[in-house]
Amino acid sequence: MISLHIQYALYSVRLLSEFIVPRAQKWFFMECKTQLKSNITGEQLLTLSMDMGEKMIICGAEANRVEDTIRRICLAYGCTKVDVFSITSYLSTTIRLPDGTHDTQTRRIHSYSNNLDKLEYLNAISRHICNNTPAYNNIETEIADIKKDRNFPWYMSISGYILSSIAFAVFFGGSIRDGLIAGLLSTIAYIMDLKIRPLGINMLMYNFFCTFLLGVLARFIGLTGFIDNLDKVFIGLVMLYIPGTQMTNSIRDILCGDIMSGLLRLIEAVMLAIAIALGFATSIMGLNLFFH
Repeated sequence: MISLHIQYALYSVRLLSEFIVPRAQKWFFMECKTQLKSNITGEQLLTLSMDMGEKMIICGAEANRVEDTIRRICLAYGCTKVDVFSITSYLSTTIRLPDGTHDTQTRRIHSYSNNLDKLEYLNAISRHICNNTPAYNNIETEIADIKKDRNFPWYMSISGYILSSIAFAVFFGGSIRDGLIAGLLSTIAYIMDLKIRPLGINMLMYNFFCTFLLGVLARFIGLTGFIDNLDKVFIGLVMLYIPGTQMTNSIRDILCGDIMSGLLRLIEAVMLAIAIALGFATSIMGLNLFFH
């Protein structure tokens, strides 16, 4: 009987050492590998990275920068694969978690502008997240700060409008009076950008309306004889609306291989330029017909 009990004990030890312990160790390490860093869930990680990408698109970032930021954040937390697709109006990300499951989120982008100050801030936050992989609860404040507007004071913005218009009008051959009129009319452009643009009007119609109104006002002031070169005043005003940054980003997207995003930006920039030209041209031709 004693020998039988000893045999059962030895068998139990052998079973424990050869089967149960290795499987328990394997299960433990697999469980560790299936978790993302900082105990963040796949849904939280996607929400974090997509918030960053969406804000970057709204600030005017190119597609390559947006996709790279989302990819780096997801890989930093332990995702095994990240697929990102970004254009000016759409953002989609699919991640593969360490346990083999997949999560996907999409975002529809309705409008965007150019805010390089906020874009720089977003880049700094994304680098902090990639280097430190903080817990989701610890970066809620930073996410809230991202969602806040980081705008310049109104007096700095309006000064930029005035100085730009005056500088371009004089640079292209206008007189001091031409520059002053362009600077005066640029304050109206600033007010329209501040009050009308946030209403979500189609940008083609908005640019056409603004340039048409500014063209009419400049033409009426020209009738008083205070303007020496009306075309130079138009040049000072049109520079406020030229989509130069957007066109530059479109070429960069194309050169980086993001053909679809680049073509969309390029087509939109060309259409905006046409709307601007039509606005000024319509104001000139319409008033010429009215006064003759």
